[in-house]
Amino acid sequence: MMENSSSDSPPGLPPVLPPGPPLVLTSLFEEVVRGNREAVALAQDAQRVTYDQLNRRANRMARHLVGRGVAKGDRVGVHMHRSPDLYAVVLAALKAGACVVPLDPGHPTEFVGRILREAGTAVVVCDSPDGLPAGARDGALTLPDLALHSEGLDDGDAAAGIEPEDTAFLMYTSGSTGKPKGVRIAHRGLARLGPHSGPLDITPQDGLTQSAAFSFAASTIEIWLALLHGATLLPMPPGLPSLPALRAAVEERGATVLSLPCGLFNALVDQEPQTLRNVRIVLLSGDFPSPAHLRRALAHTDATLYNGYGCTENSSITALHPLTPADVPDGAGVVPIGRPLPSVTLEVYGPAMRPCATDEVGELCVGGTGVAQGYAGQPELTAEKFTPAPGGGLLYRTGDLARRNADGDIVLVGRSDSMVKIRGFRVETSAVTLALRSLDGIADAAVKVFEDDTREKSLAAFYTTGDGRPADPSDLVRRLSVQVPSYMVPSSFHHLGKMPTNVNGKIDRTALTLPAPSGAPKRKSTEEKGRTVMQNPLEAVVLQSWIEISGMEDFSTTDSFLGHGGNSLHFVQLASRLQKIFGTEVTTESVFRHGTVEQLARFIEESRDQARSTSTSNG
Repeated sequence: MMENSSSDSPPGLPPVLPPGPPLVLTSLFEEVVRGNREAVALAQDAQRVTYDQLNRRANRMARHLVGRGVAKGDRVGVHMHRSPDLYAVVLAALKAGACVVPLDPGHPTEFVGRILREAGTAVVVCDSPDGLPAGARDGALTLPDLALHSEGLDDGDAAAGIEPEDTAFLMYTSGSTGKPKGVRIAHRGLARLGPHSGPLDITPQDGLTQSAAFSFAASTIEIWLALLHGATLLPMPPGLPSLPALRAAVEERGATVLSLPCGLFNALVDQEPQTLRNVRIVLLSGDFPSPAHLRRALAHTDATLYNGYGCTENSSITALHPLTPADVPDGAGVVPIGRPLPSVTLEVYGPAMRPCATDEVGELCVGGTGVAQGYAGQPELTAEKFTPAPGGGLLYRTGDLARRNADGDIVLVGRSDSMVKIRGFRVETSAVTLALRSLDGIADAAVKVFEDDTREKSLAAFYTTGDGRPADPSDLVRRLSVQVPSYMVPSSFHHLGKMPTNVNGKIDRTALTLPAPSGAPKRKSTEEKGRTVMQNPLEAVVLQSWIEISGMEDFSTTDSFLGHGGNSLHFVQLASRLQKIFGTEVTTESVFRHGTVEQLARFIEESRDQARSTSTSNG
């Protein structure tokens, strides 16, 4: 399916391209290969893939895709877990002239299906068709088949006629109407990270961890900063990486550059600060960093810490602010996001696109070579968010409120809409509200964001029911998880007799507050708590660890972590603590997947039994 670029493209003039080589991802990558053929491009477990091997494999796969009928401008879905194969497939699709549509195997099948329908993909490449919606399985191309049919094909570079303005990626983000928004990212938007990465100065001696979800714009920072500079990309295990996995990436796998969401960075500083001693760069993004954690980190490392800012509509990392102890504010101060990377502009505008004075709050607008081409199939939204710049070119109106301080740095203030960052992922609270309201038995609902003292944000849901009785939070989590990704599932659910309203009859969001703790926590009765008799001796340890980490005394072995106040930071901390206690691998993904004390304890016991059995048979 060829793209209809005319109806989706933003109004006004395209961004002005800086002088230098054409900003095309495949061309710049092939140039890097010519100078670093034997350098390691990808390293995972015992597998090492050189730049020459990666390029030749991608070339063979690209020729098979073209032979299969993939044409320039077609959209190719990629539904794969992190592995060296993933990056070969992405390069192959780009070399074929196609636009890559990243799909996360960890997302609900229904959610993936909505994206496929919106994108209109010509083909989907997958690890296995089992994780795809039923309607997409028949025409899917599995990785084994792609590898098999690529064998023996020409592995030399070919001129595909790709231009900087051609669309490279179609990345979907949460939409306020519940409909995913597909952001059309041009080659130039990501290829700029090669010649125009500014102070990051990535070298072939660097190793970069790849832990962000491939479907999430933060992954573009890790992937293309590595592959466009001859560095080594280090794919991490599925899901949010555990603290031991991050430590191993640095101490055993040679990671020198870490790109981390703020919540994961905070957990690393709290529990594994020694991990930071041997890295060169730590790039923080996704939210307001915690000043207390920044001060602790700077005391443990000589690495350069950057507070970063980016958005999908500007393709990747947009601005950086290097941190020193003198830069970290006391109390609740906010760290600047700094200044734009080369070929990017950042301006703060008031009404009628009037430039704001120093310290005047306005809307942050991004310009330059990173600006996306708009939203696929949504010309009205494109025209609203992408606007001609006063001096020519295009601006993306971020919706972020910001000010420029006396030093000339940009400081974020907040949002002008319902969007928020959860675990670094962009979430429209209205989209979560719509999903909750669609559940049987829910009469009305509202979702609000709350922030703890480390600036970790979480979603809280407030709802009413048709029969007036509260719903089981675990059941709400289960049913919501079928519709939306885990980062969009609220951390807590609060039943109300009726929704508070203002004088206009609308929901009064200021009246939606979390219940305050009153004295000592009250224990539920056995009937209220569900099963409390410990069937597994490990449950007591898991339960006590969870209570100490989350602060939730009133918790049973069958309550779900998510939906009863748990958040991603708690899961990272719990996984790290249990791994140390039991001496068996417990990842953050394990906590997500086995979401109660009972289930997690059973998983740990089975893992230990399996390890002992393997050790005995090998002995």
